[in-house]
Amino acid sequence: MTIKLPDFKRKPVFSFISKRSGPFNGSVTLTRDRVYIVPTKMGVIFSLLLLTLLIGSINYEKSLGFVFTFLLVGLGNIALLSTWRNIAGLELKRLVTSPVFSGEPAIFNVQLVNHQLLNRRSLAIGQHGIDHDMVDCAANSNQLIKFKVQSTKRGLLDAGKFRLYSEFPTGLFVTWTWIDLSMSCMVYPAPDKHVDRHVFEDSENGDNDSSGKGMENFSQLRKYRQGDNISRISWKAAAKNNELFSKEFIGSKPGTHWISWDDIHARDSEHRLSIMAALVMQAEKDQQQYGLKLPEKEIQPNNGNKHFHRCLTALALH
Repeated sequence: MTIKLPDFKRKPVFSFISKRSGPFNGSVTLTRDRVYIVPTKMGVIFSLLLLTLLIGSINYEKSLGFVFTFLLVGLGNIALLSTWRNIAGLELKRLVTSPVFSGEPAIFNVQLVNHQLLNRRSLAIGQHGIDHDMVDCAANSNQLIKFKVQSTKRGLLDAGKFRLYSEFPTGLFVTWTWIDLSMSCMVYPAPDKHVDRHVFEDSENGDNDSSGKGMENFSQLRKYRQGDNISRISWKAAAKNNELFSKEFIGSKPGTHWISWDDIHARDSEHRLSIMAALVMQAEKDQQQYGLKLPEKEIQPNNGNKHFHRCLTALALH
């Protein structure tokens, strides 16, 4: 069953729910005051059935009718408590969200931590009336659950509030909570697909034989350093020594390029950032040394995964 997010701004009656929903700094435990429960459509029908049986039993003075009615009421109370306990007491933790390019969906991961000797079943997560994922969480264990938010522009994307809910075990009630874990995702500019990849400033190409990051003749192995290109890892050496090593080569040094804001002709700022993102991606793919020049920021030439994401982050936040 899908339950839409109440409009907290227009309905003051729900303001207390909004206050208990966060934002929290990365984690929160679902205490009793943060877990709510209401009957589903089937639950409303079940309640009307009980009311009908009670009125009929009173009208016709049927003892068996009273027994049957109160038995169903007891079962309903057990179902209500069991449904509420299915998410009450869970701890929610945010996990790192991988960057995406503008136009791609950002996937936000939430870790469910179950500290109790209680198996949690059919836990679902959703946002804005759309369900995204459903998992089970065993007793004393952790489980990953995720939801998606569509990115529309570059910058820092805020995930906002999400809904965790469950109708287990009977479907007569739905227990739910709204939570904001202060989750965000870096959205890079969408790379231009028709860019001139030779738009560089102050390109410097080395032509001397020296040990460095050239790619002509193999020189030696050295211990892997964070940011090294994965294509240079010696997997044979890693298998023998249980340690990562990177290959070094002797040859002409790779070209050093500047990707400069002022040298790129575009129809507007957003188009210019898209072109620069495409140039960064191509330079990293070609294992070139490249730097970035923005109006108020300059990143010195380098390469590798860390440098790659640093440059794209600078473009996203410009």
